[in-house]
Amino acid sequence: MVTRRQKPDTKTGQQTEKRTSIKKHAHPPLPGEQEAGKTDPHSELKLTLVLRRRCALPGMHPLGVKPIHQREHLTRETLARRHGAITADLAAVKRFARKHHLQMGEVDMARRTVELSGNACEIEKAFAVKLLEMKHPRGDYRRAEGIVSLPADLAGVVESVLGLSTRHCARRSRAHHSNTLQPYWTVPQMARAYGFPRSLHARGQSIALVELGGGFHKEDLHKFFKRLRRPMPRIRVVSVGGAKNHPAPGSDIQMLLDVIEGKRKLDDCPQDAMAAAQATLEVTMDIELISALAPGAEIVVFMAPPTEQGIYHAVSRALRDGKQLPCALSISWGEPETGVSPAYMAAVDEALRDAAMLGVTVCVSSGDEGAMNGATDGKPVVNFPASSPHVLSCGGSSVHVESGSELREAAWNCTLHGMHGATGGGVSRHFAPPVWQKKHNVPLGPTGRRGRGVPDVAGPADPHQGCEIIAGGKRCSSAGTSAVAPLWAALIACLNHHFDRRCGYLTPLLYHHAAKGSGALRAITRGNNGFYKAAAGWNACTGLGSPMVGQLLETLREQGPDRCA
Repeated sequence: MVTRRQKPDTKTGQQTEKRTSIKKHAHPPLPGEQEAGKTDPHSELKLTLVLRRRCALPGMHPLGVKPIHQREHLTRETLARRHGAITADLAAVKRFARKHHLQMGEVDMARRTVELSGNACEIEKAFAVKLLEMKHPRGDYRRAEGIVSLPADLAGVVESVLGLSTRHCARRSRAHHSNTLQPYWTVPQMARAYGFPRSLHARGQSIALVELGGGFHKEDLHKFFKRLRRPMPRIRVVSVGGAKNHPAPGSDIQMLLDVIEGKRKLDDCPQDAMAAAQATLEVTMDIELISALAPGAEIVVFMAPPTEQGIYHAVSRALRDGKQLPCALSISWGEPETGVSPAYMAAVDEALRDAAMLGVTVCVSSGDEGAMNGATDGKPVVNFPASSPHVLSCGGSSVHVESGSELREAAWNCTLHGMHGATGGGVSRHFAPPVWQKKHNVPLGPTGRRGRGVPDVAGPADPHQGCEIIAGGKRCSSAGTSAVAPLWAALIACLNHHFDRRCGYLTPLLYHHAAKGSGALRAITRGNNGFYKAAAGWNACTGLGSPMVGQLLETLREQGPDRCA
């Protein structure tokens, strides 16, 4: 932050207040965006301020490499008491809000958030920015022009201001229709192929999902689990920022599937309807895959807007909502690091670090557009939050069954019905290499500096080997790394029940055991993602490899107590 005194007011001749700049809130221009004019000064806006911690969190690496049975995690109450917001800081924010005619909304000391609302004119003055309305094919949005600043007495108090921008910062994968591509296997068949013991389940566990639009039809879930001869899972929906379970009608889902199949042209279909149908396919896929792989688990779905503010609230609320803390959080979306603000990445990463300290394993898809990932500068770019060092980043593979039941895999990179998909992966431009990854031959990043390597692990993402799902009454095939994150989240829930302990921040432990040659993960050494090649050891296509669940159970049982047997 930089403190500066504003120039004298030309009308009164008086000095205005000292201000402190909060940098790193700027967004790079989005290709194709067009300015549509100033934001209506009378429109009511709602912002979220993220405040500093009472005291810094301890280091993560020692906890990360501890065996499962030796792990001790913070409780939600302890995290809030020791590392929540400071009462005096809240008082300073109240003075700021009163001075600038802003209304205080919800205050959450544990999440360190304060909601402020007011008209656009007052917010522009309070934060010294100009608000503009933008048009873009992905959706219209608001952006803030200028360096965000606050009165000098708030220097160091406010870490992030979320909500000035409403640009979408989430992408999902594509789904495919069964008439042109039959599902390769059912979820139980895939589970057996990856070595899930038949006795493995997740009774008593809770898994959280973050979903950004669309929804699910209960009728689809009933039909899906009836086909599997399984009971319906317990599902709870939590609304964030006004978002609700709002599935697209079956007719719109059929329209989208017809587009994918080549029967209709995308330009002839309403874009809003197509986006809602795609989101509904994705939400349904997440729920069906997780519930089938982790029988007995409760599923909590956090529906949120796909904006920086909405996503931050969804992730942080998933750690605070309800009586039971989730054992895993599955996130099947992301945006290239170059397309979001550093302030947003820092805020969400802090929430993900909270998850690690609480013992919540966060599984995030690495993306479906290969290493280049829609980059505008011609250099590879990874997705966030998959690039956060506090998550288990999940890449994708293509599966080949050879010589009976032997499973072989390659990096996912294929074309289906004219649409290309490939596993995301590469080197972060934002996050430094974690301690636990430094010995695993992560190459230099696109800017010539070292960074956090993505992904950590892999799983089946090729639609040619997709699992059967049911959405909008239609039989479809799962696809993309969006299907891999829920697979790993479900596996974590089963491991937690099996060991009667939280796996928590599992990522460093997997690297630790991989360096010892444990065999818990199947190395994937074939294929590429358009820039990086799969190879022995860690690689920027499939990470350390896919799960060999039986061996993983034995590896994590290492030095464990008898009750883990």
